[in-house]
Amino acid sequence: MLKTVLLAALLVCTASLCWSQDKIYRKNGKIVEAKVLEVGSAEVKYKEFSNPDGPIYVLETDRIIKIVYENGRVEKFAENMSDPERYQDQLKKAIKVDFFGPLLGYSQISFEKSVRAGRSYELSLGVIGAGKSSRLDYYNNDFHDVRRKQFGFFASAGYKFGKLPDFVFFGKTRFSHVMQGTYVKPIIYAGNYSENRLELKANNTYEVGKQNVTFGAIQVELGKQWVFGDKFLLDIYNGLGYGFDNKKGSYGYSFDDNTSAYNYANARLGRTPGLSYSFGVKIGLLIK
Repeated sequence: MLKTVLLAALLVCTASLCWSQDKIYRKNGKIVEAKVLEVGSAEVKYKEFSNPDGPIYVLETDRIIKIVYENGRVEKFAENMSDPERYQDQLKKAIKVDFFGPLLGYSQISFEKSVRAGRSYELSLGVIGAGKSSRLDYYNNDFHDVRRKQFGFFASAGYKFGKLPDFVFFGKTRFSHVMQGTYVKPIIYAGNYSENRLELKANNTYEVGKQNVTFGAIQVELGKQWVFGDKFLLDIYNGLGYGFDNKKGSYGYSFDDNTSAYNYANARLGRTPGLSYSFGVKIGLLIK
């Protein structure tokens, strides 16, 4: 009878010990049996469960998947990164301009708005011709040159899927700006413009003509955006997708003479319809 009572008491004590410990699940696969003392935004303080009178240990939150407390409550740290409360005081809208656009023959302005951590949409409008006009050089007995004199408009709309904006600084996780981080952005382009082109005539002379170009593309852009002081941002991206246009070659009679085309907002690689490519650097200002 006494043995039975002692065995039951031992089982009760063992069960009590099992349920009174916290478990820290680390990203390296280890499970730490602990008594959690403090949970901060950057670190967790705890004591080893097997040594309650021992030292206090500190573990950075970026190394933790979750904590399962003695009462069964679970705290997942990955979810904390997307908590809107962490970013509620930050500016979530931005106006951006294409930094190199004027050197390439156009100007572009963009509006971006964050809808939640890691998600935002971006709308852009471009003016083709608000920038440098490149030369068309040709010979008709002697050397001539003429400017392209391009003019038109294009627009784009995209939706960003970004990595949650955290980074590690001196071994501790810090929460960055809600609009900062690497991203993938499906985007649609559409535009129309006119520009000068050279046409080869039957007598092997050239004549300057005007052509009207309509273009469009569906792309996926990969990029990274940095935010400085909740005021300024830098966005660098490149994209690849599927595009089409009716642009003719510079020296031919027909559409088939050209195997690629530069449409300012993006470039067609190969015959149309075909691959479409884009690259850009945008600088911007955060607004309310």
